Amino acid sequence: MIGPALRGDERVVVRLPSWLGDFVMAEPALRALEAALARGNLTLVGLAPHLELLARRFPTARRVALTTRDGDTPAAYTGHDLALLFTGSFRSAWAAFRARVPRRAGFARDGRSLLLTDALTPARERGGVPLELGRAGGGRRWLPRPLTRSLAELLGLLGVPLEHPEPRLDVEPEALADARARRAAAGLDPDAPFVLVHAGARPGSSKGVEPSLWTRAARALVERTDLAFVFAAGPGEEASLSALGELTGLCTLVLATPMANLGELLAHTTEARLVWSGDTGPRHFARALQRPAVIVTGPTDPRHCGEDVRERLVLTRVACGPCHLDRCPFSGGDHRRCQTLLEPAGLVLSSLELLAAQRSGVADAVL
Repeated sequence: MIGPALRGDERVVVRLPSWLGDFVMAEPALRALEAALARGNLTLVGLAPHLELLARRFPTARRVALTTRDGDTPAAYTGHDLALLFTGSFRSAWAAFRARVPRRAGFARDGRSLLLTDALTPARERGGVPLELGRAGGGRRWLPRPLTRSLAELLGLLGVPLEHPEPRLDVEPEALADARARRAAAGLDPDAPFVLVHAGARPGSSKGVEPSLWTRAARALVERTDLAFVFAAGPGEEASLSALGELTGLCTLVLATPMANLGELLAHTTEARLVWSGDTGPRHFARALQRPAVIVTGPTDPRHCGEDVRERLVLTRVACGPCHLDRCPFSGGDHRRCQTLLEPAGLVLSSLELLAAQRSGVADAVL
């Protein structure tokens, strides 16, 4: 059952996604809600490091910072008229239910339907082979699509239009100064053009790009340009940087000692001439800051990414993919074939195309 349209005087609590990429994609929905509500009627619940990215946004919103992904308690939801659940977790719906929030809106999947008063059932596929992809659907699986589109439909249940779907983030001046100081301390001219490589991934994740692909592509691009390289990863992804191997001959900085926090990564992103990334959370920083990016999609269905004229996707078609699995189920020569079969030429050619567009002025008009 769908309730009435949202009123501006209602008190709304939003449970933001715990995955960084989804968190960034949820930002346009927050802007739409802020415009629809009276000042002070919005509460944001999310992981503490993620909420820090919104330090200069939504100044009248109350914030509840969580220390763990499953840290939801009824206390965060108590006293609100509506709980909007942008995450798919059962625990968040259970916490809102226990807090006796009168309206609870979210996606009807993973056993949460009975806990919701306003439920949106996501679209499903028929199970066929997607156009230009290799793997047939396993039955009527959930349709791969960008979270922003799903959230636009969820807000539609409440009569709230999402008119500006592109995410936006602001860079803190202090973080920008720290990022420039870090590059200068490493011997790089802070004003020199560089490629920011988000090389991190959780240990064992099928989304992790082969370190040798980054280094081979970097060497090939250095032969064609004067760009430096800055390699980064997030907390818990230190092994990704240590596996990069020898980078002799490249003007590089590896953000490993100490590891860069999200604010610093955002600052490096906004000044990068180009961004390289796998399908990990920081890839969405480039979109939020309107920076051109080359994305190695690996096991991720490209339909999850949506389209952006500033992006180029690099992938290889394999019979088992795109599977969207976090762990590859195969071993031996078939293990992570969507990653190991990639050659640096795809990265380099896509990069040269985006760099040429910037030089020709297309970056200002189109990118």
